[in-house]
Amino acid sequence: MNGRIGLAIAVVLTGVSAFLIQVIASQAGTAQPWGNELSDDFVFVRALPIVLGLGVAYGLVGGWARSTGRPARRGDGAIRRFSGTTIALHALLAVGFLLALPTGLWQYLGGILDAPGPLPVYLYYRIHYVGAAIILVAVTGFVTYWWMTGDRSLLIPRGDWGRHLRGFALEIPRPLGTRLARILKLDLRRPAGSSGAFTFYEKVFSFPTWGFAIGLITITGLVKLLRYAVPIPGTIIFVDSTLHVTAMVILVIRTLDHLRYTLGRWPLVVAIATGWLPPRRGHAAGAAADVAEAERSATGAGS
Repeated sequence: MNGRIGLAIAVVLTGVSAFLIQVIASQAGTAQPWGNELSDDFVFVRALPIVLGLGVAYGLVGGWARSTGRPARRGDGAIRRFSGTTIALHALLAVGFLLALPTGLWQYLGGILDAPGPLPVYLYYRIHYVGAAIILVAVTGFVTYWWMTGDRSLLIPRGDWGRHLRGFALEIPRPLGTRLARILKLDLRRPAGSSGAFTFYEKVFSFPTWGFAIGLITITGLVKLLRYAVPIPGTIIFVDSTLHVTAMVILVIRTLDHLRYTLGRWPLVVAIATGWLPPRRGHAAGAAADVAEAERSATGAGS
């Protein structure tokens, strides 16, 4: 019941937020003398509190609607990997990336290649801002939801780094794992044990790099945006823009790696859509599909 009420509240909040942003956009379009690109900059600045507030509201509603005492394992052996809120926010984040990354890259590559592209320049900026707004909603929603639920399933427990690094070295290709073990002086003969509902690769490498890149592009993007509201020295803007592009490149690399990793392990794709890691049937590639190991972990079931 809480889930349905929470979904209804989220829909209402989304409609109200969209209406308020539309009001802001219509005012800027009729009352201001500047062009489309600069007008969109000011619209985004004024809409920023609404965007961030909507993300916080999503996280609060998701945390409130989350049912307690849910089983971490179904009768058929499937393991709970994601909650409904996490699935929705992940999908929202994916939509934001699809809109923001290609248009953001073209803004820079178009200038380097001196090619105008098939769309007017202001449309690239407008689509990029829409995607950036969706990403901000999803990111603030995730942070609020994790704070509400206290979920730490994607974080490495204190004092458990050695085991996770061994597991990570065993999951990556052998030449890389052997070299890493030599550098960090890891004993790969010792078993790493269960990684839980998430693999060692996800905990040690994937999630931290996602978090770093998304955090960097969010902070630098906000600084670039706030220059239209408060004066910021040009040197800071130059450094900020450079870091923003760096974060964008990292996110492109992470997206390609994420697709490589998940598409090569179909149970993970199923879990992204359903929240459940299906039971093992036959041989599945990689430790990510080792359901027997995940079954022995009680952590990470509701992330």
